[in-house]
Amino acid sequence: LKLWLAQLCSSRWLPQSLTAAILAKGPSGSVGRPFIIYQGTSFAGSMSFYRALSKQLIKNYVNQRAVVPWYQQEQKLSIFEEWVKDTVYPVWFKYVKGPYERYQYEHNVADLRMYGLMFDDQHNTNEPVIERAVELLPHDLAVSRYRRMMRAFEINTKKCHLPVEEQNYDPMIPYMAPFIEEAKFQMQEEQELLNFHPWDRRLYSGPTTGFGETTPHSTFTAW
Repeated sequence: LKLWLAQLCSSRWLPQSLTAAILAKGPSGSVGRPFIIYQGTSFAGSMSFYRALSKQLIKNYVNQRAVVPWYQQEQKLSIFEEWVKDTVYPVWFKYVKGPYERYQYEHNVADLRMYGLMFDDQHNTNEPVIERAVELLPHDLAVSRYRRMMRAFEINTKKCHLPVEEQNYDPMIPYMAPFIEEAKFQMQEEQELLNFHPWDRRLYSGPTTGFGETTPHSTFTAW
């Protein structure tokens, strides 16, 4: 352990101002108490090695971190990346990516029209945000959603499809979008008022996860 501490103190992760050593017997006579020399000041048990190490690492991190986070800094492309962006990607999108995405979109629209569903009908109601959004739906939208899903179950059971004259509609209208956003705001406000953070919750300790759902045992993350 002493050899490891010596290597750690001599490495680039720890400056010379932090010299740590754990003695088998501390200065005060208690066996196993750490004796730490931190910036020329000795602490006999008053500050643990890990606390002093954490303080020094945090101090170095604060001095070295950028004012603007790396994910907000402007990313400059290399010459090769610029060439790919200007020359290769347009051809790739025109002949490969674009037609494939268009095919997938038309295929999904055809499947939804065949069963008489909307795209937002496929959301998983066991997710807390979707569950809250479904609770916020007006009565007419909630009834229409339920009837569409029941009709789709029956059509799938009978191995048939919706009549063609009833398939002339746009299934990609996001009718649940405003209610999903309102559910996000409500759950965020509740967590802020309760001073709650998802890191504070405990998994597998109750019927709900703490993410805002109201139905007990509705997800696989709570038992």
